[in-house]
Amino acid sequence: MGKKLITLLFACLLALPLSTAGFAQDTMGKDTMGKEKAAKAGRWEGVVARSNPDKSTITVRKSGSGNAEMTVEYDSSTKWVS
Repeated sequence: MGKKLITLLFACLLALPLSTAGFAQDTMGKDTMGKEKAAKAGRWEGVVARSNPDKSTITVRKSGSGNAEMTVEYDSSTKWVS
């Protein structure tokens, strides 16, 4: 009976930190997903109308919306896609 009790106690002490780490990873994943959604919400697609390399800005004309333009600032961490 004593061995079973010690084994059960050891198993509980081992399982507690492992389950806590699992919950922490789930929470971090949710935060990352929220940031990815926020980044996509700020995405602007269209044709480059003007660029100013000195100020690190480009003016983008949104495709199919007539006069809608947005001036976008960029830096060295900007990821460019085509």
